[in-house]
Amino acid sequence: KVFFSAQILDSVKDDYHTLIKNFAKLNPHYVFQYTYKPAFSFIKKAIKTYKPNIIHIDHINISQYLPKNKNEVWILEHHNLEFYLLWTRFIHSNKWSRKLYLLIEATLTYLFERKNIKKFDHVFAISDPESKRIKKFFKIKNVTAQPLVYPVFRFKKNKNKNKKILFIGGLGWPPNEDAIEWFIKKMFPKIIKHIPKIELHIVGKNNPVLTKRLPKHKQIIFHDYQKNLRSFIKEATCFILPFRMGGGVRIKSLTALSAGIPIVSTPLGVEGLNLQKNKHYLEANSETEFAEQVIKLIEKKILQKKISIKQVEYLKTYHSKKENNKWLQNYELAVISAIDCLT
Repeated sequence: KVFFSAQILDSVKDDYHTLIKNFAKLNPHYVFQYTYKPAFSFIKKAIKTYKPNIIHIDHINISQYLPKNKNEVWILEHHNLEFYLLWTRFIHSNKWSRKLYLLIEATLTYLFERKNIKKFDHVFAISDPESKRIKKFFKIKNVTAQPLVYPVFRFKKNKNKNKKILFIGGLGWPPNEDAIEWFIKKMFPKIIKHIPKIELHIVGKNNPVLTKRLPKHKQIIFHDYQKNLRSFIKEATCFILPFRMGGGVRIKSLTALSAGIPIVSTPLGVEGLNLQKNKHYLEANSETEFAEQVIKLIEKKILQKKISIKQVEYLKTYHSKKENNKWLQNYELAVISAIDCLT
């Protein structure tokens, strides 16, 4: 059954009255967005009719639909520690009004997560760092990092005179928005000064508000949402992950690894993966260092090839289909353990 509610897409700017009303009830916007009254009655009836042994929840905000009485094994798939993601946005935001909103939202989300996460018999996190954060902040032990299976992307690379930097990600998502704005304003001018014909290609749903405040440049090309990434991947010289906000794992990093596109990233950009800097990617901790690493990577073809080979080897080792067996084994153990506790 699919439910759709327009408030899922609503911005907080669309209705400040409702936002303040929910905050007064200690209800985070993140939870309110996914609150839909018809879903409550449907789920309640479905549980009564089918009498499931296991209820599997995808994202903590959907835990609001759980029954009041617990008669099943409850499993949570927690992709990001939501309050932590909001906190990283708070740190790097400049507008005082946005910082105030993020501080309140992060606090209320933390309280919601802390209350609800303890109801679950087992939690599957998207990465080891996320697993450690959940254990640390919520004092629970029943957490396992789930494997991420991703295929190797096989293709013949196009030869281009102009070198191309590639970024993939919808620009409506705040961590992506911050990453590309930071790169264009602070790093790209340094890079283009050194490599005049370099091009930056940004693939992902556009954000008119963001593009209005960005400097215009003929060598910065926005492609909006694309169904097929193959042509962009085949022509990319360098893949960038200039992230300062967020948590979990950026799936775009797996896209680059699978295609063997050399990556330049902040530590956060490749968080959750077992990558080694200078072997699988080049790391940068400041805007100057980021620009220097991109220039270094683009100018050294031997380095590009070396990193590309190691990336594909890494993907085959850590993200192959055999990892699914580990996931199924962990799931089975979690359910058996929970049933033992219930009985």
